[in-house]
Amino acid sequence: MECHYAILGVELNADDGAIKKAYRKAALKYHPDKNPNCLEEATEKFRLVQAAYDVLSDPQERAWYDRHREEILHRKKYENYKENAFDLWEYFSPSAYKGFGDDANGFYAVYRDVFKKIDVEDQPFKDEGSAGDEWMPCFGNSESDYDDVVHEFYSSWQSYCTHLSYVWESQYDVKEAPNRRVARLVEKENKKVRDKHKKKRNELVRELVSFVRKRDPRVKAHKAELERIAIEQAVKAEERRMSEMRVKAEEAALYDQENFEELAKHNERVSQLENMMRDEFGFSSDEDSDNSDQNSEEEQEYSDDMFCVACNKMFKSVMGMRNHQKSKKHKENMNRLKQEMQEEASVDDITEDPNREEIEDEIDDRKLTKKQKKQKRQQQKLLSNMMESEPLKTKDFEEKMDPVQEPDEVPKPETEFDGDTAENEKSVADDIRNASDCNGDNDTSVISD
Repeated sequence: MECHYAILGVELNADDGAIKKAYRKAALKYHPDKNPNCLEEATEKFRLVQAAYDVLSDPQERAWYDRHREEILHRKKYENYKENAFDLWEYFSPSAYKGFGDDANGFYAVYRDVFKKIDVEDQPFKDEGSAGDEWMPCFGNSESDYDDVVHEFYSSWQSYCTHLSYVWESQYDVKEAPNRRVARLVEKENKKVRDKHKKKRNELVRELVSFVRKRDPRVKAHKAELERIAIEQAVKAEERRMSEMRVKAEEAALYDQENFEELAKHNERVSQLENMMRDEFGFSSDEDSDNSDQNSEEEQEYSDDMFCVACNKMFKSVMGMRNHQKSKKHKENMNRLKQEMQEEASVDDITEDPNREEIEDEIDDRKLTKKQKKQKRQQQKLLSNMMESEPLKTKDFEEKMDPVQEPDEVPKPETEFDGDTAENEKSVADDIRNASDCNGDNDTSVISD
């Protein structure tokens, strides 16, 4: 048997590119169409080149071949096995069979005999009546059904476990042990050696099953059939999806058209209502924005009324605000706030520039937060309410704040008499005289009676 690397003419550490290049060169050289004079020899050589490339192009198969290359090429040094185990190394090459026919040298006949011999070797070591006493599935032929024969064969042999005991590989004889402790150690060492050989045998048979399965035409045909079915299902699924998309697109277009018509009717109805409102009441829906602004201002004022400046609290209801205003704590805070405001007013200089206070207020407003600005507005509002509700006290407070000044003019009396003073005095005297006459007449009438 010739090495795969030698067939392709590459080194053992050649990379994938070098192996592919050497394969193309060798295939072109030994192709049967290029060698019509020695057709049989060229065909055999071309088959070996293709088999070598199949092994070296697969990373897993190449790694396994590199580990066992010496055993495959120099299997003669393993001929002195103590057991009559069937040698499997020569069947890890396409040269073990010729073609994929059902003849004696074909693919199916060769590997059917190989797996049959492996099963025959295991039969003497199987326990009678156990689950493993049955025969392993047969390899079949080119006409075998995939589900009944091929699938069952590979599913069983890919998990192969040998029944060979490998007692002939034991290094020590338990009978020669001097005592029980040494006998246990001897049995342990012998079991370790036997398990090692079993593991090696199992791996070898499983690798052969993988090698055969990769080249089995029935597996390739089944894989192609599965791919074809998958493609057909994908095409059907795509067609079904496209048909559903078309139906949805048609429904969406119909829905948009109906919505457009409904929207047009709605707009027409709204315009009619606006015209009716304009004719009857003199306003339209354009004034809703002004009303909304007014409502927002009213809501802001309502929220301001629900906020207590003295206690720095916000209430959710009017009753809560009223109850709070009746509390003792609120009254104390109001008195303290009034005193603070009076003290601040007494400190300010009235003779200062009137624009200066506005500038300072503007600067302070820039530094204050939104909540502090709101409190300041509440305080100003409260101060204005106090001044309106108590005008006399405010006037006295202003007189105390202003310096004492002498009046320049005497105030005029609030009442003024119209006409001449003499005429007024004469009319008053006449009224008194008439009244006295009336009284004298009354007295005379009484005396005469």
